[in-house]
Amino acid sequence: MITIEQPPEVLREMINGYREAGGKGPLALQIHLSYASTHDEALAIAYDQWRTNTFAPPVCWDLETVEAFDVASASIRPEDVAKSVFVSADWGEHAQHLADLAGLGFDELYLHHVGQTQTEFIDVFAQHVLPQLGPTSKISTGRNP
Repeated sequence: MITIEQPPEVLREMINGYREAGGKGPLALQIHLSYASTHDEALAIAYDQWRTNTFAPPVCWDLETVEAFDVASASIRPEDVAKSVFVSADWGEHAQHLADLAGLGFDELYLHHVGQTQTEFIDVFAQHVLPQLGPTSKISTGRNP
């Protein structure tokens, strides 16, 4: 089963439903996040790049042009975007967030940095965040390594 990040209670219900219905395959989760050297910068990146992705169906299904998305997102605030994108400048917060999600039972986590500076994101997460999630880390994923 593959899904996107949602509130933990929704994910638990989804996992339980999948397993109770006979689902035996791995569980994968895509996580939208924004990282930068400051929280304000990470929030600005998320707002700039993701504010037009915050609409629930059917609104998101019915917008046909870039201009329509811009009009529909005119009232979206940065704090609205932070409800669907994990925003932080703190490596430890990112690591703990990922560990909490893995602890729900996900076998694979797919990290989607919503910003455009992918090289910096990959370098920072490879050096500072992902090592905190390894089998010898202090952060437990709730899963066996």
